[in-house]
Order: sequence, then structure tokens, then C-alpha cells
Amino acid sequence: MTRHKTGLLGGTFNPVHRGHIELGLKIKTAFGLDRVLYILSARPPHKKRQTLPAAELRLAMLQAALQPHPGLETCELELRRQGESWTIDTLRELQAAAASGERFYFITGSEGFLKIRTWKEYRRILREVYFIVVLRRPEHRLKVERLLREEGIPFGPALLEADPPPGAFLHSYVSDYLELSATAIRRKRSHGQDVSPYVEHNVQKIMEEIKLYEEG
Repeated sequence: MTRHKTGLLGGTFNPVHRGHIELGLKIKTAFGLDRVLYILSARPPHKKRQTLPAAELRLAMLQAALQPHPGLETCELELRRQGESWTIDTLRELQAAAASGERFYFITGSEGFLKIRTWKEYRRILREVYFIVVLRRPEHRLKVERLLREEGIPFGPALLEADPPPGAFLHSYVSDYLELSATAIRRKRSHGQDVSPYVEHNVQKIMEEIKLYEEG
């Protein structure tokens, strides 16, 4: 039976940038995924101190950025749900609505993955989906492997996708966009600097129209 393979890529996307797009495209190709869902975190519990633009505005930028890329799709579950945006709740909704045989691959950078023990019901998340951990820095590999061993999650070349989760794939690639951050883009905007090399044209247009991230 052919399985439908769906990647899950979450974030505040404040704003979405070319690194986010490249990540989805590269992982989709490398792992033969049918689609990648970009899950917009409407009310992220780990960023309560950060003032975020309205979720609807961040969604509009995300939709504009993904529109030219078939197979990269927005997921709006966390906008429709009340309360904080916990990953476990979104995963439950996705699993309940999943097609028969659909498998989920949770895509995360190594920096974020190393903080997974702060996530609500993180052990359940680790055991119910595959993880694709993108190594942002070479020195993260040993730390990620240690965490996986401690949690009893299989990983490495012997891991077969024919086996059901849990399982983690460690992945790395070279890119000029790998170190790109939304924080740096917001800072450039606040200083009146050009951000066109870092965001899609339609995203920049939205930011300019409403003067998003500009000081004053």
C-alpha cells in the first residue's frame, strides 16, 4: 500500500523568510514527502513575552510565500483553536483527520529539538511521529543523538521507514539561508534596511504596505 507522507513544519513565521521555504523544499525532495504543512503557531506558549503581529497577518504572509510552491501548504488549525498553541493538540487533530496509512514527519531544527523536553507531552509526540532533525550546527549532532538515546528513539542508517514510528532522521545541508533568522529580518526592517534578499517579493510587499516592523 502506498503511504501518504506529510511533513509538519511549525513556527510563528514572524515573518516567513526564504530559509523557511528552502527548508520545506529540500526536506520534501530528500524524503520523498507528498506535501509539507506549515503550521502557523497562533499563540505560542514559549513566546509569551514576545509581541507578535496578529496571527491572521502572519498567515497572509505565509500564504503569499507558499503560493508559488506546489506541495508546500499552510495549516490553520491553531488559528481556529482557542487557547495556547500546543503541538500535541495540533498533532491529535491532524491524526484524527488523517487519511488511511498517512504518516507524519515532524521537521525541526536541531536548536529547537534540543529543547523538546519543554514541550507539553513531548514523549507522546516523540513516539507518534517520525522526526526529521535538521542539524543547524555540526556540534549539535552528538547532543541530538544523546537525547534520542536517552528517550529510546531509534535513529541512524539502520532506521527503516517501513517500521512505524518512533524514529528520527538526522539531516544536514549547506545553504546561504541556513543561518537566516526572522529576528534579524525584523531588526533590519526597524533600521530601514533592505530585506528583499531574505523574503519573497509578495511578503515584502505586505510588510511595506502596513509598515510592519518599522520603528515609529
